[in-house]
Amino acid sequence: MNIEDRIRSRIEAILINDARNYAELRGMAEGEESFGEDSFEEERNLYQRIINNYRSAISEVNQLLEENVGFLSGFYRLIENIKEKRDFHEICVQVVDCILQDFGAEYCSLMFLEPLDKEGDPFCLEGMREERKFLRIHTHAALLGSTEFEQVVARLVAESSECLNIPDVYREPRFNAVDFPSVVRSLACLPISLGQRPVGVLTLSNSLPHYFKDSHIRTLKILTSMVAHVRLLAPEPHQATKWAMPETGVPTSDHPDSLSIILLDFERTDTFNRSTHLDKDKIRTIKKWLVRSLGPRESMFFNGEHELIMFLPGTTADALPARVVGLRQAFENWKAEQTEKLRAVRLNIGFSTCEEGEDLSKALEVATAVMHPELGDGLDVAAEG
Repeated sequence: MNIEDRIRSRIEAILINDARNYAELRGMAEGEESFGEDSFEEERNLYQRIINNYRSAISEVNQLLEENVGFLSGFYRLIENIKEKRDFHEICVQVVDCILQDFGAEYCSLMFLEPLDKEGDPFCLEGMREERKFLRIHTHAALLGSTEFEQVVARLVAESSECLNIPDVYREPRFNAVDFPSVVRSLACLPISLGQRPVGVLTLSNSLPHYFKDSHIRTLKILTSMVAHVRLLAPEPHQATKWAMPETGVPTSDHPDSLSIILLDFERTDTFNRSTHLDKDKIRTIKKWLVRSLGPRESMFFNGEHELIMFLPGTTADALPARVVGLRQAFENWKAEQTEKLRAVRLNIGFSTCEEGEDLSKALEVATAVMHPELGDGLDVAAEG
């Protein structure tokens, strides 16, 4: 007999005994010797209501306990994954991946309000999980492809240093100008602060209204404090990633049922301060450089005119963030040897893993939806050597 059964049995015994005692007293007062089942029907109804309330309360407590244990397990996995990491970007990837996997978020972003180092570009990491996870690192002043969304989030962080938990964005006037995708209904925004100065914001959403509870927010506040602490202690990104990946072929993990994909998009700012795609000849030059970082079974192709796609057979979801960091460092090494004009080129990179039994074409559709939200669904993979 478990603890719930013991407690329920004791409550039942107490209530039944009290009901019988009350019925006996009432019978004595009325000069009746016996009492039947109907003599304490009201008490039995009271007992049943108490038992039902008890069961409901126990169910809620058990659900909350399971939820908190799940959060703690996810937090433990995150700490295990990052405890030996030195690169701040990779740590951020692990944080977003953990939130998507263990905290019920269908969308999550880590956006920093200023460049992570004096020489670098703005840094924004977004992840989305519907049928699968896909993460994207970019430098655009936009979340989910919407500058309006980014502006509202930045304004909320500037107005208050407290967490903002919005039960339903469609009932929030401040978001009237934002065209949200289906993964955004309830929204939580948690500032990342150093001292009293906000340096970034963690944003997450779910397609259900009223999704994020106090238990979510408490754990997420711990995560944002951890990110702020790591940001304070981490060396500047261009220094931290020098060790990450040699520019020679690297062996892939021996997991034949895993296939990771990476999409790379290159852009620069024109004379009118507009972001434009890099031309194909320049991308081909970058491709020749990056190919030196591939493993024996890995490959890289053109995907359309302005994008590269990499296939990494055998690379699992756990191993993918380190590969992404190494690829970004290889790109930074290429920039270091270019003219001043080409050193202004920026890399946007998205990545996901297709495990055993999953549909690769669906993974590519999700990749396009996250990398290019303005294009809608669908992806035509044009492979060119």
